[in-house]
Amino acid sequence: MDRRRLALVGVTLGLIVLALLPAVVAFSAGWLHLPHIEPPLHPAAPDRTPPEAWAAFAVFYLFWIVGGAILLVWCYDRLGYHWQPHERKPRLSRKERRKRAAVMGALTMDDDVRVEAALRRRHERDRRRSAEAQASARARAQGMPPAGPSTHDAGRPTGPAAGKGG
Repeated sequence: MDRRRLALVGVTLGLIVLALLPAVVAFSAGWLHLPHIEPPLHPAAPDRTPPEAWAAFAVFYLFWIVGGAILLVWCYDRLGYHWQPHERKPRLSRKERRKRAAVMGALTMDDDVRVEAALRRRHERDRRRSAEAQASARARAQGMPPAGPSTHDAGRPTGPAAGKGG
């Protein structure tokens, strides 16, 4: 591990310890008290610390953490570790974004037209099949042969080669 990385780890650990320092001092000096933990089903122990003390500690700790963050950035800067934002492609101009949105809208509209046409064809085909099935059922009910292509010669070749025996 090189010196720079070791210094970065040391600064980070030092600032973690520095962040815990106010809580350690406040509790060890007796300025703040945590209530005694009671076993289950026992009444809760009273909190001897006034709410104003907790509020004052929270406000102090807020400023302490902000100062620690500033110190962390300053130390990293002195060590040569500079934060850099993630590199990304530049944002498109407003004109280009609107143009792309228009193209996508046109493509979506074309897709919608294709889907509607396919649904129309399917509906027409289903309506035609239903009409043929009803006509066939009526014909069967009247004793007539079903409408449509004859199945009598199904499987036999047609044309000049059909007359030749094989």
